[in-house]
Amino acid sequence: MHTQLAATDAANQALQAAQVAVQREQDKLDATRQQVSQYRSVAVDSAIDAYTHAGGHAVLDIIGAKNLSEFSQREMYISTLMSNDRDALDSLRGALQDESVEQARLAKARDLTKQRRKDAGDKLRALAQQLKIQAALHGALDARIADDAAEAEAAADSEGNVQALLAKAQGPAAATTAAVAGPTSAAGLIWPCHGPLTSPFGMRWGRMHQGQDIACGYGTAIHAAKAGSVVFAGVMSGYGNVVIVDHGAGFSTLYAHQSRMAVHQGQHVNQGDVIGYVGSTGHSTGPHLHFETRFGGQARNPIPYLPK
Repeated sequence: MHTQLAATDAANQALQAAQVAVQREQDKLDATRQQVSQYRSVAVDSAIDAYTHAGGHAVLDIIGAKNLSEFSQREMYISTLMSNDRDALDSLRGALQDESVEQARLAKARDLTKQRRKDAGDKLRALAQQLKIQAALHGALDARIADDAAEAEAAADSEGNVQALLAKAQGPAAATTAAVAGPTSAAGLIWPCHGPLTSPFGMRWGRMHQGQDIACGYGTAIHAAKAGSVVFAGVMSGYGNVVIVDHGAGFSTLYAHQSRMAVHQGQHVNQGDVIGYVGSTGHSTGPHLHFETRFGGQARNPIPYLPK
């Protein structure tokens, strides 16, 4: 963007310099044309005078001299007049040559100005297009931020419902077993679907993002990460279509934003069973699986519990 601005500024400066050069050459040409006009007037007057006297004026002046001294003075005067006529013609010829040269220079300066005006226009249009694209990108980014913030807000609003549901399904023993869920190698999970990892577990837009988003394509089958019992299969606020599987010992997994669910509440599922399909229901910015791992109802980062 800075490069585009610099290029536009440089093009405008070059155009201004070319316009100054055109004006300078125009001024020179105007001055020369004025000289041409003056020299032409002198030459015309001389020609008229010569035509009027038909070449005899000088002879009559000399013949009319009363003495040698006057003769000599008149002859010198006539010589001076003839010399002045030649000078006037030479000056006119030189001025006309200057006019021709300066006309060529002015034409060249105008051509350069025309080219630089085009260059400046091209740079300005490119800058305008760049600004337009940048504005569109800013708009898209702002819209995405707003969507992500809304999704985080909706997920946070659903947190209480998820915890209450799991507390009811797992009973009071869940909280006491949460601390002994075991290290990653003991979790025994598989990936529910395979795709790029997008929004991770943690704070997002001032709200806690309780799971890991996996960008699986729309309609991709979602597999149970571990065997267990379906304690919820339905619509839940920002989660959209969501399935929650209780694996025992206070450990559960959650699969949100499904396009379609393939299980029902109370159903037992084995590890790898299809429990639904990836979608974008609820507050979602696009098709993906929002996957959570919970211990005693509390969400934890799923990544350490999934295969490397």
